[in-house]
Amino acid sequence: MDRIERQASMENAFDHVTYNMLFCNEIDGVFRLEITGEETGEANYNTTGFTPLSRIFSAGMSKKTAVQVLKSLFQVWVNLDEYMIPRSELLMSLSDGYVHNETGEIRWLCGLQKDPRSPIEKLRLLMAELVTIMEGDPEKNQENMHTLLNYVKNVSRENLNQCKTMADTLLLQDIAAASAEAAASDEPEAYGYSGGTDEPEYEDSWKESGDGLNIMIPDVFTKAREVAYIIRIHTGDEMAIVLDETLIGKSQDADFCVADNRAVSRHHASVIMEGGEYYLIDHRSTNSTYLNGMRLKPGEEYRLCHGDGFVLADEPFQFMIR
Repeated sequence: MDRIERQASMENAFDHVTYNMLFCNEIDGVFRLEITGEETGEANYNTTGFTPLSRIFSAGMSKKTAVQVLKSLFQVWVNLDEYMIPRSELLMSLSDGYVHNETGEIRWLCGLQKDPRSPIEKLRLLMAELVTIMEGDPEKNQENMHTLLNYVKNVSRENLNQCKTMADTLLLQDIAAASAEAAASDEPEAYGYSGGTDEPEYEDSWKESGDGLNIMIPDVFTKAREVAYIIRIHTGDEMAIVLDETLIGKSQDADFCVADNRAVSRHHASVIMEGGEYYLIDHRSTNSTYLNGMRLKPGEEYRLCHGDGFVLADEPFQFMIR
């Protein structure tokens, strides 16, 4: 019987609700919890027949497989929600994901290790892992992962299929010729593993790409050929604006986290996307927000234009559309 090396006392590894849910239920995509020592209360998982993703793909990973890994993770997030398990309990590195040696099923570990990082930060680190081993142009892969992260961070049961399709769109568009060839031969295209049946679903609101690619691109993406970005001047870090509201602050749950500047408030300001326009709003921050030198009134929206500069406390940013 194969078992993962990491194990811990259940009282140190789980909260009460998480422990009961993992012990009593079969949750799709997650290993069921076992207690290996009645006296010590050690918690562990049986991984017989599964191999860590990090071991299988240590030398590289195809983009189709990367898409399958991410889509399985999105599904697990939604499954955990239904069992009242916080997403923060899920472990999300490549060494925490396991693939079945015969069926290609992917399962993840939940609990066992306390980790203060938010689910979004864990997902960001997983995406960074994938970029380092994924085939193709690393710079383009990183850009696509960045866009995808912002799009799927609020994945739920209602938008799960759309988030999965966004992953297909971003990460498979440069191998569209293979899709066209598969379509011409009437053979179903496999995403990741041949045994998988989870293929993308497209609704009427999704349109065929106008650049000759044989893929489907969501309206939210085709309408935004010019993408808006916020750029942190001191570091050069940038983030694509793809959410209705992008929160900026030093809190770990902020969309754009500025953790190393104490002058910035936890939830300092947001960039709002509404009707194709962008607006900056200050959330009653301690040290104020400034747009092109003008101090903003808390709670009021101020329109952003290409090239505008804004400052959170003493931290400068620039708003760009390209």
